[in-house]
This record gives sequence, C-alpha cells and structure tokens, in this order.
Amino acid sequence: MKLLSKTNLILLGITICSFFIRFLFWQKTPLLWDEAALGYNAFSILKTGRDEYGQFLPLIFKSFGDYKPGLYVYLCLPFIKIFGLNEISVRLPSIILGSILPWLIYSLIKEINPKSHQTALIAAVITATNPYNIHFSRGAWETNVLTLELVLACYLFYRHLRTKKNSPLILSAITFGLSLFTYQAGKMISFFLVSILLLLNFKKINLKQIFIGFILPLGLFSLPIIHGLLFNSNANRLKVISLFSYPRSETEAQTIINETNNFDYQLFHNQSVFFLRNFFSRYFNHFSPKFLSFEGDWQNPRHSAPYIGVLLYPSLIFLFIGLFSGFIRQKNQPLNLFFLLWLLVAPIPSALTRDSVQSVRAMSLSVPLVYFISLGLFTFFEKFKSNFFKIIIIFLYLISFIYYSDLYLNHMVVKSPYDFLYGYRQAMEFVNQNQAKYHQIIFSDFYGQPYIFYLFYSQYPPQKYQQQAKLTDDSLDTGKVTHIDNLNFTTPGFETIKQTPHTLAIFSQEEIYRQGIDKSPDFSKFLPLSSIGHISTFYAYENP
Repeated sequence: MKLLSKTNLILLGITICSFFIRFLFWQKTPLLWDEAALGYNAFSILKTGRDEYGQFLPLIFKSFGDYKPGLYVYLCLPFIKIFGLNEISVRLPSIILGSILPWLIYSLIKEINPKSHQTALIAAVITATNPYNIHFSRGAWETNVLTLELVLACYLFYRHLRTKKNSPLILSAITFGLSLFTYQAGKMISFFLVSILLLLNFKKINLKQIFIGFILPLGLFSLPIIHGLLFNSNANRLKVISLFSYPRSETEAQTIINETNNFDYQLFHNQSVFFLRNFFSRYFNHFSPKFLSFEGDWQNPRHSAPYIGVLLYPSLIFLFIGLFSGFIRQKNQPLNLFFLLWLLVAPIPSALTRDSVQSVRAMSLSVPLVYFISLGLFTFFEKFKSNFFKIIIIFLYLISFIYYSDLYLNHMVVKSPYDFLYGYRQAMEFVNQNQAKYHQIIFSDFYGQPYIFYLFYSQYPPQKYQQQAKLTDDSLDTGKVTHIDNLNFTTPGFETIKQTPHTLAIFSQEEIYRQGIDKSPDFSKFLPLSSIGHISTFYAYENP
C-alpha cells in the first residue's frame, strides 16, 4: 500500500508537470482554421442547439466541407460556457486530456504486465516531455483526444481480462465507439487495435461476453458512421485525401512506355504497383530518422517544431535499444507483442493518404514509440546501474528538452508564420473595431477560410449567421464562404479599391508583392497589422 501511494504521488507530480508544459505560453501559437471552427460550432450549439449551418446537435459537422467528427465540439461546451468563446476555451480540452495521458500510459503498461512498474513509470515521464505528444496537446487537435481514447480503451479491455468484470469491457467498447466520432483516422486505427486485442487474447476471452459487451456496442456506434459514408457527403473528404485518388498521370505513364514497351509497363509499372510503392514509401517515412529525430513532419511545418523530429534526440538511441530488447525478452512477450503490433499498424491511416508523411493522422504511433523508448531506457539502466550513467542520461534529456522548447516557443511560428496563420486575430480585431465606418470590407482569402476567424473573434450571433450560411464548393479540398454582411472574402484588387470610396481592404503580404504594391508610393498608406520577424502577414488599406 505504501508503494502504491508513493507511485500515485509520483504520477500526480508527472501529471501536474505535464499540464504546465502544455499550458504555459499557450498563446504562442496562433489559432488555426480547425480550432476556430470547433470553437465557433460549440458556441453555436450553446446558443442555439445547432451548428453553423443550422443542423440540430449533429454528430458530424459540415464545417468547411471536410465533415469533422463532432466529439471535440461537445468537449468544448463547458469551457466556452464558463470562459466564453476564446482561444484557451477551445484548447483546454486537449491540454487537459494530453496532461493525463502519461498516467494512462503507465496504467496500460501495468495492466498488461504488473511487473513492468519501472518501464511504465519511465513511459509516463517520456510521454509528458515527448515533442510528439506535447505539440498536439497544446492546441485543439482531435488526434490528441483520439490517442488518449485508444490508450484508455485498451487499458479497460485488459482490465476486463484481469478482473473478469463486465463494466470495464462495456466502457472499453464505448471509448472505442467515441473514437469514431473524434477524428477521421480513428475509424481505421480503432479497427486495427480492436483486432489486435481480440487476436492476442483470443484464448482468454469469453466469446458470448465479448459479443454482448463489446462487439455489439461497437456495432451500434458504427451505424451512424456507415450511414454517413454510404448516403451522405461524409466520404467526400476521404476521397480528396485518399492516396488512390491520385493515380499516375497519363503523361508519366506514356513516358515509361516510351522507355521500353507496353508489356514492360503493365508488368512492372502499372497503377497497382504505383499505388503499392507510394503506400510503402509513405509508411516507412514514419520510421525514418528524418521524421523521428531531425525534421519531423517535413511536409507541413505546422505539425512539428523546426529542426527537430517528433522525439527528443536521445530517444532515437533508446528506441532501437528498446526494440532490440523487446525481441529477446521472453518474460514481457505479451506486452512487447501488443506494442509492436500497434507500432506496425499506427502509420497505415497516414500512409493511405496523399501526403508523403503526416504526423497528425499517425499520432497514435507516439504510444508504442514511447513504450519502446522506455523499455530501452529500462534495459540500459538495468545493464549500467551506476548513478553516473543515470545522471548523464537525465542531463542529455534535459538539454534536448530545453533545445526543443526554444525551437517551439521562439522559432516555430516566426520561421513559418504563413503556415501557422499568424495575424488572423490581429486583422480581425482591426476589422471589428472599424467595420461600422465602411460600406464594404474586402478581406483577403489568400491564407484560406477567413470567414471562420471573423465569426470566432467577433462572436457573431449564431442564429443570425445560420440564416445566411452558405459554403461554396469550389471542387478543391474544402469549400469557402464568400461573404458575411458587408465583408467579402476574396482577393482585394488595389487599383479598383483606390477608386472605391468607403472601403476597407485587408491584404495578405503575398498579395502586396504580387500586385507590386510594395514598390509603389502608395505602400506608405498601408498599415501593417501583424508584424512578426521582419514582415507583416496582413496589411490594412483604408479608402474613407
């Protein structure tokens, strides 16, 4: 009992530290489109019981035409009710859930193998300080909530196996079911994990009990998802991002045929081979040192800090030690096998999409990575028991964490302000202060989806917006809203605006360059709204 109390005290300390790591300087990263959409739809639900398009308590939110699973919207409700519609209210659900993930990972490891106390404790510390987990739990990322749900659902399943009680099994099914309404990738990764749990523990389970308390509830949760995929527009987003929606071009195919002949092309270079090669390329990108330690998500800068991967530098070494140790340690075989299978399936939802690497869709990968890093550290400390080595390792991790913190807090947004949509808040605040002075306002849509920031930062009355909400489908990844009241969201043309009195225009920096305004004497009349580094992402031009 004394050991349990001491362990809980340590875990409480880790959880508190984890919270402060995720909460401190939360405002350093600007609000993103999806965060604003989640927050405003929660605000709309609170005020009217309907989403921005007037749908009553939907499970799937149309949003930009990407049909977001709605659990995160409902998680925001109590925070927006208490603190109002603002950035921290939207991010608090992710911050809080990300903070308790270390404790849950500890519990999962201990539940599978009660003798793995030290490895589980190390895993809790690694999770609290791991860049992959920190990054997606400091903002309103649904994938962070999904990761917690997967860990919790697996923990409850193993708890059922140990206690033989029905309640953990039913709760596991409910948690897996909720994951289907949390993030798109949850549909596939949840299926994989459920399959792994059933296969690994087939001899331990009661088939009737599993069917009634687990399979049946999961099936009920799946019905709305299946209906949406078959009969609604929920599958449109999947078609856009799917790897199979981007076959080899006819020009490229003809070039290959011209190099040899059609038989050679059909044998070695056909579309099936093309898709298979692209799948494996994307899959193994998630295990590359480039992704893990040196660049992170190189395709999208907003998905990781610059100059570092999703793991702290020392973790790459202990990951290899842990993987090697996991294969030769027989006493922990069920535990090692479970996390090895999770490691292997985690990148699949990402590898089946158009992106060469995608840390968001593959975030559940962080869980088995943390486990094998922790196993590697435990194995190292077991081999080298001297306190000197422990101090060296702790020092290396501390330096690496400080370096990562500097990159995240001081360089990430400044290096890629466009990717982080820096300046929308400042620009919208300027618009809200001056809107009544002008007959029309033209706001640049260069960075995408400006309307949702206007709704968010003006706290636009949801009932009023529902009467005019109209998403224009432009056959791209998502649709767009072209106007609200006297605001038009489009490319402002400077020559036309100069001739149009009572007009306020908000230009992006790129439009300033493209229209040559920066080389014109008129540029002195432009007001920079969002200075960062040596640039401003938005400029205001007033024609009173």
